[in-house]
Amino acid sequence: MLWNLIGLGFANQIINGELETDFPATVALGAQLGESGFSACTGTLITPLIVLSAAHCGGDLPPELILQVGKAFFGTSVQDTEAVIGFEDFVIHPDYVELDSSVGGTRGSNDFGLLVLSEPAPVQPIFFNSEEMTEEWIGEEIISVGFGITGADQNDSGTKRSAFLTVSALEEMFVIANNADNENSANICSGDSGGSQMYFDTEIDQWVQIAVHSWGDQYCTTYSGSTRTDLVSDWIFETIEAVHGSTDLCEVNGYYDDDECTEFSICQGVDPACLLDEEEEKGACQTSDPSLPWIFLLSLIPLGLRRR
Repeated sequence: MLWNLIGLGFANQIINGELETDFPATVALGAQLGESGFSACTGTLITPLIVLSAAHCGGDLPPELILQVGKAFFGTSVQDTEAVIGFEDFVIHPDYVELDSSVGGTRGSNDFGLLVLSEPAPVQPIFFNSEEMTEEWIGEEIISVGFGITGADQNDSGTKRSAFLTVSALEEMFVIANNADNENSANICSGDSGGSQMYFDTEIDQWVQIAVHSWGDQYCTTYSGSTRTDLVSDWIFETIEAVHGSTDLCEVNGYYDDDECTEFSICQGVDPACLLDEEEEKGACQTSDPSLPWIFLLSLIPLGLRRR
């Protein structure tokens, strides 16, 4: 039997995970009533103004209501926040197909939504994967972060938790994680919907999002599926350009505005700090041993399913 837990009433944390104080770009999505907040889903900041989440997190709610009362909570819980920011737009993937819980139904597809914040977030966004995933990913360790419940019978949503998972299988649309392949049988659960699955990219020394939490089994004890970002990266970049006027994530996310040289492969431009470093290196070379070969200098450059 398929279960579809969309909507605010089912806001419920990663099972057998750990309390998470890191990953500031992972945010709770919900509403604030007076001084109290509650979360319904999870999202990930991918630019200072854009949160990537799941399309189904909108549920049957009118977009106008989401923009009127919806909030993104930046912090370790909805009660311990660094910032609470509203939305000015909610964009759902045009080819989104909802999970169908009836007999012979479908797991759905393109479960992506982009929430545009009403003001820039106070934390650093993370990158998302746009390169095609292959079978080589099977067996790789990833991490899932979310604000969902700690078990199917719990009601303790709203606190950030994380768990290391294993890529058990790679489907056309989803990254599959089986509980049996994970330490302590960890996996995502209700309220983790829209949250991020990430891997650590050693080349840039950062976590990179590869998928968005979409569905899992009824009791959070068997397996889950998260929708792959590489399948919709063009659409994500289109929205980024519409909001920021550029698709260069290094520019949009402020890497060209600091004094550190950033040379990530995803960067489309040249960081001014890198040019300055080159000029300084050239100046240093003039006072060094003129017999030092240039080639040496170059070598120094471093079961039933339900929404989660």
